[in-house]
Amino acid sequence: MSDSGQMDFFDQLGLPLVEPAGPDPSLARKMSKCSANGLVHFKYNPRMKRSIRCKANFLFGHPEVLLPGYMEAPEFAAARELAAEWAEHAVRRKTKKNKEIVKDLVVRFWAVVDQVLVDKGHAPLESGGRLPPIRPKGRYFNLDEVLEAINHTYFEDSLQCRITWSNRVGGLSFHSKRKDPLTGEEFHLISISKGYDAANCPLYAVAGVVYHECLHVVIPVEEKNGRRVVHGRVFRQRERQYIYYDEWIKWHKEVLPKNIRAMHRHKPL
Repeated sequence: MSDSGQMDFFDQLGLPLVEPAGPDPSLARKMSKCSANGLVHFKYNPRMKRSIRCKANFLFGHPEVLLPGYMEAPEFAAARELAAEWAEHAVRRKTKKNKEIVKDLVVRFWAVVDQVLVDKGHAPLESGGRLPPIRPKGRYFNLDEVLEAINHTYFEDSLQCRITWSNRVGGLSFHSKRKDPLTGEEFHLISISKGYDAANCPLYAVAGVVYHECLHVVIPVEEKNGRRVVHGRVFRQRERQYIYYDEWIKWHKEVLPKNIRAMHRHKPL
């Protein structure tokens, strides 16, 4: 194709002939110095690791936040915004309602920090009772990819949830609800036993347990004679629609317990 033909083609698509420039480093540095609204300023201390501090600037009425040095990186932008919101509440009058807001913002802030660290391949900080970060990437399987395929095949991409490898050492996979640390909105979280993240685990077995937990998101618990029925008739009927149901159940009963015993003995899977 001629150069003019290529130019006509790109013109029709409305695409630039030259690749757009990357993010402006100077802009990133400016964003790390103050909050998005420009009211809270950030300073960094490389010796700090697990704490943040704030002091009120009584001349202008807005606080200054001291953060660990590593939080100056662009990946921590969302965490810095939570820190700024926390600081503005922390310097206000300590009413009961404001104390609750401050406490909630602290928990959400460290949850975001831990998630960023895990996403970058680092270990999270000391949890101090906080919920563990979401880890969809395992040694052998990426649960995000498995969930995407199951959602597309069996739920027409309608399922709204997240997925992680379980932080527990055991064979139990489960479904729970958690609050997003950035928005505060509740979401469904599927946790898969690490016994499935093994060299001897076929993909159909991982997909089977993910499908099972997805059904818990869409099928409510039944109430019969005052008892909660988690795996009722409707659930079992839907579960058997999984194309490799028999193979998954066989692996789940015969191989998973061996993997769990190996995990308890700290043996590699």
